[in-house]
Amino acid sequence: MSETVQSEATQEGMLYCTVHPTVETTLRCNKCGRPMCTKCAVRTPVGYRCRECVRGQQQIFYNAKTVDPIIQGIVSVILGGVGSGLMGFLNFGFIGWLIAFWAGSAAGALIADVAHRLVGKRRGRYSWLVVAGGIVLGGLLALPFSLSISQLLFIGMAAVGAVGRLRMGR
Repeated sequence: MSETVQSEATQEGMLYCTVHPTVETTLRCNKCGRPMCTKCAVRTPVGYRCRECVRGQQQIFYNAKTVDPIIQGIVSVILGGVGSGLMGFLNFGFIGWLIAFWAGSAAGALIADVAHRLVGKRRGRYSWLVVAGGIVLGGLLALPFSLSISQLLFIGMAAVGAVGRLRMGR
């Protein structure tokens, strides 16, 4: 008789994931207390949290206004085109490739800093993508004037430098 009472108690006390209602779980979000399975759990430094709580916490960091991506895009297109155009004149073969490799990443980080400062250092969720896309677009617009491999290398490295600066460094 004690076995049947114990099995009924464990069935009544079972928790099911709120996202996957057929999955049994004993794990709860340490912020809101919502039951969640291991697929839904996000490990944080303070414990496991549900995706909704993590998303809500991350939203605090993004304070960009609606006009910020437009400003960042225009600035990065202009500066990316100017940098790519200047690199088109430095067509020195292998030496030009090395210059484009090093100068491209530095120029991308510089363009990202300028775009970030022009919007008052506000952060947007996709600012890195807008700036990198602007650099590539500006560089491609400058390509017809002097097409060279060093110019293409510069465009790629500048975009990578901007992504590294805005997504990883800010």
